[in-house]
Amino acid sequence: MRKEFKHVDDFYEAVDEPSQREVIDGGRVYVTPAGSVYPSITSILGRQPKPGIEEWRQKVGAEEANRIMKESSELGTMVHNLCEQYLYNLPLKCDYPDEAISVFNRLRFILGNVDNIYGLELPLYSDILKVAGTVDCVAEYNGVLSVIDFKTSRKAKREDWIEDYFIQAFFYAAAFYEMTGAVPEQIVILVAVRDTFEIQVFKKPMSEMDVYIGKLLEIMKKYPTVTQQYSEK
Repeated sequence: MRKEFKHVDDFYEAVDEPSQREVIDGGRVYVTPAGSVYPSITSILGRQPKPGIEEWRQKVGAEEANRIMKESSELGTMVHNLCEQYLYNLPLKCDYPDEAISVFNRLRFILGNVDNIYGLELPLYSDILKVAGTVDCVAEYNGVLSVIDFKTSRKAKREDWIEDYFIQAFFYAAAFYEMTGAVPEQIVILVAVRDTFEIQVFKKPMSEMDVYIGKLLEIMKKYPTVTQQYSEK
């Protein structure tokens, strides 16, 4: 029997979320209700050099790398959509490719740990950090209020490879608290691994937030054009 997820329907209604999402100079930005323009957390993290990816692109060739990355992005979007439909208690779209359905079917067992959902695909921003973004899910995970992010990957991840995932999720936790006053107790990253059919679960408590927000500030300082180009517009 399919689980019926509970939603905290009136929690987020009074919050002034960012009203617009735009692309400026190739980077996504959000416009807040006060008219401030903040870069997205993904745009900020994406400015960092990624030597491992560049090495891989050179190895397989640009055309093949672009094909693989496009395929992975499209699969990730489809799996995200299925997760959202499932958590909203909606009928599932069944005309997706078999692999997307297969990946989602593995995730859905883990999604049984989710309940009392505060929001899905929530736009968030922080006036303190001057950053914005959209979180996959804020809900209770095994009874603990959590920021939950869904990821897909061809191969299993090691924790030391996914620092950006943790920075991103802790930003969402900080912004959610700033906007609502509610304090998530942990972040949860769910990674559906395509090659091994496993689901990896990475958790971190809020006691580690300062470390990762500090890393975010270091990135913003090291690559100041990420924020300056928007504040000057």
